[in-house]
Amino acid sequence: MSECVITYDGAPSYSVSVMEFADQQVVHETQYFAAPLGTPAWRAALAEPMPGRTIEDV
Repeated sequence: MSECVITYDGAPSYSVSVMEFADQQVVHETQYFAAPLGTPAWRAALAEPMPGRTIEDV
């Protein structure tokens, strides 16, 4: 599993990849992409910023 922030059309987009390995090779991969989201006040205490980023309020 990996997660990163990529730039698409000049805007940041979050990406998560879930990979399945067999014999040291990737045999299946599922990717998820999402626009940046703010943190609602009700769960702000549970949120952690990614390195180099801050948590924004919604």
